[in-house]
Amino acid sequence: MSELERDPNTPESQEPESSSAAEQPEALAVEALAEEAADAVPSEGSAQAEPEAQADSAQPAARKRHESIQEQRLEALTAAISAAPDDPINYVLRGELRLALGDRDGAAEDFRRGLLLIAAIGETDWGYLHSLLADRAQEGLRHCS
Repeated sequence: MSELERDPNTPESQEPESSSAAEQPEALAVEALAEEAADAVPSEGSAQAEPEAQADSAQPAARKRHESIQEQRLEALTAAISAAPDDPINYVLRGELRLALGDRDGAAEDFRRGLLLIAAIGETDWGYLHSLLADRAQEGLRHCS
């Protein structure tokens, strides 16, 4: 660009660059990134299959995690029963968990034990909790048979 064509307000360092991509390394880098991005975009068929595959692989992992949590709850309730064998609430809670896990016999055993302890404690010590806990144990027993 000649001195006459140059804008007097534009510093020399801001002269317009050549439009040739070969002279602009940034332009080449941008073009390469654009091509990589275009290659990374999945086709319509693969775009639909990918989330389904992810969902299918996530289900067993979620199921394992849920089972692990249920096992931990069962262990915790068993430990609570060992620590306080005369506390009926832990038997009722473990019975509900066993029932949810499909162990009807174990659940029925826990519900019966819980009901025996509730009857032994009597209403005076537990107030309304006594009757609520007994109702839960009886409802659980109905589901076991």
